[in-house]
Amino acid sequence: MKKKNKRILALALSLVMAGALFAGCSETPPKTSGTPPATNSEAPTDTPNEALETDRSKWPAYLGLAAGGASSQTGIVGAVLAPALTEYLDISISSETSSGMTANLLMVDEGTCELGFTGTDFAYEAWTGTATWTDKTCRNFRSIMPLFPFIQQHYTPAASGISSVEELEGKTVNLSTAGSSTDTWMRRLLEVSGINCNITNLSPSDANQQMSDSLVSCAVCNGLAPHSAVSEFAATNDTVVFGISDAIYDKLIAQYPYADRYTIPAGTFEWQTEDIQTISTSCMLIAGKDLEEGLVYEMTKAIYENLEELCGQHAAFTYVEAGLVVNCTTPLHAGAARYYSEIGIELPDDIKPID
Repeated sequence: MKKKNKRILALALSLVMAGALFAGCSETPPKTSGTPPATNSEAPTDTPNEALETDRSKWPAYLGLAAGGASSQTGIVGAVLAPALTEYLDISISSETSSGMTANLLMVDEGTCELGFTGTDFAYEAWTGTATWTDKTCRNFRSIMPLFPFIQQHYTPAASGISSVEELEGKTVNLSTAGSSTDTWMRRLLEVSGINCNITNLSPSDANQQMSDSLVSCAVCNGLAPHSAVSEFAATNDTVVFGISDAIYDKLIAQYPYADRYTIPAGTFEWQTEDIQTISTSCMLIAGKDLEEGLVYEMTKAIYENLEELCGQHAAFTYVEAGLVVNCTTPLHAGAARYYSEIGIELPDDIKPID
C-alpha cells in the first residue's frame, strides 16, 4: 500500500537525524508498509523536547500485557517482552493470554490490561468506528510502536492437490483461534472471493494433527515467515505453501484497504523454489491512554535501547525500528511521543498525542 509523501519524507528525515539510534539489530529484514493514515479528529498536542524527571511513585505495581494464545506468535513474543520489561523497568509485567489481536485491543481499551499487541489495521478500525468485529468506537488506547509484520501463510499436505485459495471451495480449512488476525483476515478473503468452505478454529498444533489425519485440508497462520506451525507440519509431511492471486488481492483491498502485498522470498521454506505473493499487516504495541506518561516513556526507551538483547531472544524484534513509528495509524501515547521527539523524529500530525 502506498504511503503518503509526508510519511516517506518523515521517515527519511528521521533516519538521517537519528542515525544509528534507529537501527534494530545488525541485519534488518524487509519492512512491510503501513496501513491507512491515522485518523485524529482531535487537536494534536505537541510534545516538548526537554527532559522530564520520571516520578516512579505514580507507577502501578503491576501491568498486564494482552498478548494472544500461548502458542501464537504474539503469545510467544509477549512471553519474551514481559519479563524483559520487568527487568528493565523494575516493575512486574505479565503476559496475558487472549483469543487474538482484536481481543487484545478491547482488553486495553476496557482497562482489563494496560498493554497489548494489536494490528495497525485493527487499531485504525476501532479508532474510526469502522470495525466489523466490535460495535464500539474505541478511544481509550494509545499507540507506542510498530513491531513486526503479520504475514499470511496457507499450507496444505502435498497430497491434497490444493495450490491456491480458489481451490479451497468446499474444503475444510483451519483459521486458527476465532477472533485472531488469521481468522479475521482469512474470513475477509473468503468473503470477497465468494469461496465457501468449512471453517475450523483449532490451535495450530491441533490443526496440524487433523491435517495429518486427513480431517482438515488446509491451515492458515499469520505471523513471521517461516511460521513455526508450517515448519512443524512440514517436518513430517510433504507440504505446499501457497499465496494469493492478484485477482483476489484486488478484491480484498477494494473492500479492506489495510492489507499490504507481501512477497515471501524463495528459500524461506527449505522446499520453496519460487516467491510466494501473499498479504501482511503490522503488529503494534499499545497502552491504555491513562497509563502514566513517565512509565510509557521509560518503557519505549528501554525497548529501543535493548534491541540487541531482544533480537537474540526472538526474531520479531529484528523488525523494530524507531523511524517506522510514522506507520502507526492512531495517536501515540504522550510518553512514547516524548521519546521519539528526544531522538529527533518528526511525527506526522495525525499520530501526535492528543492528551
